[in-house]
Amino acid sequence: MMRLNKIITLTFFYLFLGCSQTVAWGQTINGKIIDDKQLPIDGATIILQTMDSTYIGASISNADGIFVFKSQQEEYRLIIQHLLYETKQMTGKGNDAGIIQLQPKDYALDEVVIKAERPFAKVENGLLGYNLAVLTQNQLVNNAYEALTKIPGVQEDRGILTLAGAGKLTVILNGKPTTMDAGQLETILRNTPVSRVEKAEVMYSAPPEYNVRGAAINLVLKHANDYSFQGEISADYKNQYFNDGGMNGNFRLSTPQMAFDVMYGANNVKKMEYIDLDSKHTLKDELHHIIQNEQLRSKYWKHDLRVAFEYNFNNKNNIHIAYTGSYTPDQHNNSRTSGNYQTSNVDKYVDNQMHNITLQYHLGFGLEIGGDYTHYTSNNNQRLYANYQDGNRSGFSMVGGQKIDRYSIYADRKQSLPKGWNLGYGVSYRFAKDIDFQTYDKVTGNIQTQNTYSNLREQTTSFYVSLSKSYATGTSLSVSATGECYTIGNYHKWAVYPQASLTYFKTPKHMFQLSLSTDKTYPSYWDMQSSVSYLNGYTELWGTPGLKPMTNYNLNGNYIWKQKYIFGLFFTYTSDYFTQAAYQSTDRLALIYKNTNWNYMQVWGANIILPFKAGNWLDSRLTLVGMQMHQRCDNFFDIPFNRKKWVFSSTLDNTFKVNKNLSFELMGNVQTPVIQGTFDIESIFNLTAGLRWNFANDKLSLSARCNDIFDTGMPATRVRFKEQNLNMNSGFYSRAFTLHFSYRFGGYKKKEVKKIDTSRFRY
Repeated sequence: MMRLNKIITLTFFYLFLGCSQTVAWGQTINGKIIDDKQLPIDGATIILQTMDSTYIGASISNADGIFVFKSQQEEYRLIIQHLLYETKQMTGKGNDAGIIQLQPKDYALDEVVIKAERPFAKVENGLLGYNLAVLTQNQLVNNAYEALTKIPGVQEDRGILTLAGAGKLTVILNGKPTTMDAGQLETILRNTPVSRVEKAEVMYSAPPEYNVRGAAINLVLKHANDYSFQGEISADYKNQYFNDGGMNGNFRLSTPQMAFDVMYGANNVKKMEYIDLDSKHTLKDELHHIIQNEQLRSKYWKHDLRVAFEYNFNNKNNIHIAYTGSYTPDQHNNSRTSGNYQTSNVDKYVDNQMHNITLQYHLGFGLEIGGDYTHYTSNNNQRLYANYQDGNRSGFSMVGGQKIDRYSIYADRKQSLPKGWNLGYGVSYRFAKDIDFQTYDKVTGNIQTQNTYSNLREQTTSFYVSLSKSYATGTSLSVSATGECYTIGNYHKWAVYPQASLTYFKTPKHMFQLSLSTDKTYPSYWDMQSSVSYLNGYTELWGTPGLKPMTNYNLNGNYIWKQKYIFGLFFTYTSDYFTQAAYQSTDRLALIYKNTNWNYMQVWGANIILPFKAGNWLDSRLTLVGMQMHQRCDNFFDIPFNRKKWVFSSTLDNTFKVNKNLSFELMGNVQTPVIQGTFDIESIFNLTAGLRWNFANDKLSLSARCNDIFDTGMPATRVRFKEQNLNMNSGFYSRAFTLHFSYRFGGYKKKEVKKIDTSRFRY
């Protein structure tokens, strides 16, 4: 496999190097702005468009009236604006726009407004960049996490973000991943206002300097650049079987040299889930029809805190440090099961704490160093009581705990090479230790329990080299290779992961992207434990010692028309794919959930993203995905499988703007049946509606939303494979009504005043 990766790397390197010889060197468009007295105009805004009014870029004239665009266009349109002068439009050819004269504005005349549609997607250095504040300005979005779900192609399902054509997404902050897990990071983003995010960069294949592989979204938080104080407090009410809610507050104080951020949230969480199970379990040629209903309840308070500080030594050197904490005391989880085979009750009490510290230091000569540390503890105790139809009883008490420490350090360097090429290289080291134990007591009945203690050590050392080039036309290419040494327990693995991407910018109307990447997904600590957990008297959750990581190969191609319409093709091949699946045991009446390595999982297909508008009152986006899934496993217990399935899904997101303060949202999603190992998952339909009202000069806002109005968003699952016969209808009462209220304050910005030279004054 390593040899194959090297061949792929060399192939793409020479391919892209060969392609680069056909790309013309970048040119510029320049000109000069003057007034009616032939004097230069400073601070005029110049907008560059294609002849069909597609936005390309913007520039500002300097003190000499000069402006420059790093772009190459045969024909183009310029819009020149200044508060003191009349707006002027003109067309041009070549790289010299000439001298452009503006006329003083007559304020007795009616104002002339020139409108140009903002580009839907902007390509920067080969990355798709989105301004989340602009993208979501009229939509029902209350925080940065919800804003992510509005990015074209991004979907969210029970805390998991996916990108159409690329699968699961990794979210990173300010260019680097965190040692926090996905759930912890989601909590932070739900407490982060959209206004704090400068931009979101979408990557179908993340470059190695981001220290992640595969699809990723980089959220770039705003840096200190002015004098300001602003903040927001909010309150939420939610009805999802139970009534719950919370309050959140944050503020930001900044100067051109430093910034200080504080965010705190306290949320009362109440959840109800259910599993209706119909199992026709064959044991020793005898059919047992097991019907049971399980209700799972969770109640707890969750406290989250984030404090961040940024200091700019100068324009090129800055340091950023952040602390994130999460505390969940006295979490109570209860599972009650009733049915014709057994009735049981499980009580579990959990205390969780998480502390994270992140440090980033940018140096002026292209060097970035940093580190990340996370400390997580969980203490729990559990009691189970089960009564069986035949009169037998089982029970136990269990005390368990987990302690995880994760460390990460890195150093990255970028430097320029001749002829516009850029060289990047870096090294990173990650270390984690996990201590986990379970101790059983008061065990009664015919139930298998085993005391466990685990002390795992995980180490990852990686280094990379990348070569990239960006042309003034917008075309860019990148090739890289990352070497990695991974160790966990007695498992050691050396691997090389090639990555290549090409963005071809023919004109602003036509952009092409191609990316190839390889990466590995490692199982969690819990997945590799030898312990067994009991969900009830019939259902068990097994760990899988020796579970192998899965290797992913991804190929993505996208065509972007008019910077907003996206057409994509994708292919993914994953060897040793693992996921949790259910199996009716052949030696006893037990339903076993266990992770198993498959031979492979293969997916190929196409996706289309079509935004459209109707005046100023309707903003819509249609996403269509079609793909074929092929899954094979030769060692899934005693029932190997080899299955294929075509899957189609579509999402229509509509925002109706009544006026500048009031807007409505209506979003629908439908998906055809899918397969997951031996599972057949039925089709789903989800309809969500909401409204948002801004008032008090946009300082106050009130939103209401109802998710999954018809309660059809949770699919039913069945197994009809060989002698396995199982029906499951599970969910968490997906219909939810939410009220959100927020108040924004501050916004004070101090204007810089130039110091007056008083030496010319005489007394």
